[in-house]
Amino acid sequence: MDQLDFTNHFLIAMPSMVDPCFSSSIVYICQHDGHGALGLIVNKPIDMDIDDLFLTLGINTKKNRCRGRDVFFGGPVETECGFIIHRYSRDWRSTIRLTSDMALTTSTDILESIAYGTEIGDFDALISLGCCGWAEGQLEKEIKMSAWLVVPAKAELMFQVPIEERYDSALSSLGIKPEQISIKTGHV
Repeated sequence: MDQLDFTNHFLIAMPSMVDPCFSSSIVYICQHDGHGALGLIVNKPIDMDIDDLFLTLGINTKKNRCRGRDVFFGGPVETECGFIIHRYSRDWRSTIRLTSDMALTTSTDILESIAYGTEIGDFDALISLGCCGWAEGQLEKEIKMSAWLVVPAKAELMFQVPIEERYDSALSSLGIKPEQISIKTGHV
């Protein structure tokens, strides 16, 4: 059987997900291959905005046009590390191209560019601390156990839909509403 590839898909947590890290979460899968998967939660802001992050990192924000932008809890792995998912515009010191128009960067040069105003305008970026990781076969097992719904990702959900509407919006891409999902799975 061929390896499934959920890169550039959203995982939507089922209502039965009780882990507080993942309850009601949407995870963007950045990379998925035979070695495992890497993703970022895109609907859980933390008690820090971009100004606080820049201050913590010692980045001058005099030209910052993104004031007040949320920073997200990307997941419970590497919570001290920053992960920036963004529309691809160029390569930074540490950029992985995910699709023709999406990339993941982990170096601070992209943050400096945002702070200094050189990456503004239509530049879409979601900044998070931490990520989600799955070992080989783990994600497939969780999906088989009905922990997640899977839907192709749409960048607009991460960059344009208000945070509090993202979960319902992701579900609506499947034609369902939260109240239509049963917390029980299996056969009768």
